[in-house]
Amino acid sequence: MLPETFDLQTLRAAYAGGKCTPTALITALYPRLVAAGDIFLYLPPLDELLKRCSELESQPEAERGSLWGVPFGIKDNVDIVGMPTTAACPAFSYMPEKNGPAIAALLESGAIGVGKTNMDQFAAGLVGTRTPSATCPRSPFDSRFISGGSSSGSAAAVGSGLLTFALGTDTAGSGRVPAGLCGCVGVKPTVGSVSTVGVVPACASLDCLTVFTCNVADGVEVMRVMKSGCAGPGDVWRRPPPSSHTPSPITAPAAAVGAEEPEGFRFGVPSPEQLDWSGPGGAALAAACAAQFEAAIARLEAAGGRRVEVDFAPLMAVAAMLYGTSFVAERYSGIRAFLEKGQPFVAATAAEKTPGERQAAVASDERLLPVTRHIIAGSGKFTAADVYDHLAQMAVLRARALDELSRVDVLLVPTALTHWTVAEVVEEECAEPPTWSRNAKLGRFTNFVNLLDMCGMSVPSGLVSYDAAVLSEDASEAERSRAAHLAATGPTSVTLPFGVTLLTRAWRDEWLWSLAAKMEALAGLKCGPAGHGVTPPEVEVVIQ
Repeated sequence: MLPETFDLQTLRAAYAGGKCTPTALITALYPRLVAAGDIFLYLPPLDELLKRCSELESQPEAERGSLWGVPFGIKDNVDIVGMPTTAACPAFSYMPEKNGPAIAALLESGAIGVGKTNMDQFAAGLVGTRTPSATCPRSPFDSRFISGGSSSGSAAAVGSGLLTFALGTDTAGSGRVPAGLCGCVGVKPTVGSVSTVGVVPACASLDCLTVFTCNVADGVEVMRVMKSGCAGPGDVWRRPPPSSHTPSPITAPAAAVGAEEPEGFRFGVPSPEQLDWSGPGGAALAAACAAQFEAAIARLEAAGGRRVEVDFAPLMAVAAMLYGTSFVAERYSGIRAFLEKGQPFVAATAAEKTPGERQAAVASDERLLPVTRHIIAGSGKFTAADVYDHLAQMAVLRARALDELSRVDVLLVPTALTHWTVAEVVEEECAEPPTWSRNAKLGRFTNFVNLLDMCGMSVPSGLVSYDAAVLSEDASEAERSRAAHLAATGPTSVTLPFGVTLLTRAWRDEWLWSLAAKMEALAGLKCGPAGHGVTPPEVEVVIQ
């Protein structure tokens, strides 16, 4: 018999009370995993998973780890022995020879890796639609809407109540945006605090291994286990806390999540001009999102915070540099060996094209999805001198941004500014050439975070509801198009989750987690549709 929910407390109680065993859990759960085909890119045979269960059940109780019998998913750019790593690119597929350190730590703690979750190809995206699979992961609240990416399958699996936790990665927001759109918690640690050995690089110097969970406490516990894994001298992007690092003035790092927070911390929020809620949802959805964000501000004040004015302009300028400058070349570098075996690059080399022209030729590499290859091929228009120009530009922007951040202890931002339908994203990104303005909007308050060496956590904060069929006389074409699409596929009234993200500077993760637990308690929401009191509508899923 399956527990009603898979959060750690509930699952442990079921095991302790003899109501369930790992074998019984996986046997009952497996058909649901298979039925959720768009969420997973690979599921091991049931016999393999049951063998793992048998191994765990043979352990004496005193030797069982803290995550004994806990089912989890692995984003398909993270290595785990026995499952292929493809990064959502079948031509890239390989079988890992060993587990990454974080995976090894989770398995040592008794967790059960049940499969590889779907994702935006090579982790290049925040939408979740950039996958070669027949269908993409979708919002657990309404399957006409996106789950967010690039860790789409992981967030959708947790938000749908299929798993206790699932691993993601985060370079530009992929560990936060999907959490906000799927109604679960997303934990993005300080860059370098968790080993990324065994992770297919997106931007190796910025990549973080993240986790999606049912609640903040679960996220903290799993993240602490992940942090314990280390690859030794080969862990080249791992870094220790600075020697000057001291416990937070608000909560010592060893304090338990949910500990009482004294008053006195300062927080900043974006200005009304920067909070662009506009989109195909029109004024009604924009107003609902704005109201939910104001409610989140009130909760943070109730938690003891004092709102301070912060200029987000330099932060947003930093965010724009991630994809708009030579920094995009790091995405090319991460999978360079693979790209340069492709026919377009080989042909360009044979034709004695310039290095930039060879990189740009990747735009024709049909092993990659059109939008993915166009993003990566953008590196070809930059020179080595551009890299240094942009580093200098970043130094100026970073100094301005850090000056603004010195005014506050924490930032509060919307995890995502709006919800797009799958159809809206596909329409834009399947054009010739593809464009990705809708993806870019999702990254407005995420892209700067790793560049500025910050940590963050996304938590459920509310619900936004509206009826797309209620159109004003001056409704835009985008609003009318969405209304028609929703009417043709199900109800026009939609209810979707609204998440917020707390951000602070590096190495203050534990303090941030305590504050996130406070926000979670004040919001009173749990994971996914059921935890938000929402019944997902029956809709027709159109294969794009």
